[in-house]
Amino acid sequence: MEIVRSLPLVEEILDAHSHRAGGDESGWAAYRAHVYRVINFARALGPDHPDRDDKLAIAAAFHDLAVFDTLDYLVPSIAVQDDWLQRTGRQDWSTELAVAVAEHHRFTRYPSSRPHATLAEAMRRADLIDVSQGLIRFGLPKTYVREVRRCFDASEFFTRVIPLGTVRAVRRRQQPGFLRPRDALKRSGHAEADS
Repeated sequence: MEIVRSLPLVEEILDAHSHRAGGDESGWAAYRAHVYRVINFARALGPDHPDRDDKLAIAAAFHDLAVFDTLDYLVPSIAVQDDWLQRTGRQDWSTELAVAVAEHHRFTRYPSSRPHATLAEAMRRADLIDVSQGLIRFGLPKTYVREVRRCFDASEFFTRVIPLGTVRAVRRRQQPGFLRPRDALKRSGHAEADS
């Protein structure tokens, strides 16, 4: 399986939104690595179809974007994604990509009977492969997962950015909104997207 090392669409989105990291350049670089890991795993897991790579690039770039600010990051990540889609003439993808972002932490399989299941399930599995540090692979070869992880060093995202965000959330008494995908879809204006 080919490893995608760079996609112009990802670079465009991340460069335009780097201010979201609040000057945390090494944390932002680690987030970029996580984005590319998710893209590669999702490409390997999901079927090829028109616009697959563009949709994966967009959803992956935005999926954890607001984690530098809050643990309730699904809604602001979807809102920024929706704004970007509108500005770039891709608003027709808004609902599908909102589902992919909102459901990427789902513990169980995304129901195949629901709209947008292909992308949502590929994103969910890809993120879980990375978060589990490759312990969960959904049938992907161990050597492939290891090589993707080796190509993109996202360790600081998991060992510093996420833990610091958790501490900030506890201090602010924030709820972990990333665990409530339906609520995130509703609050981001996509209430009907997941039914």
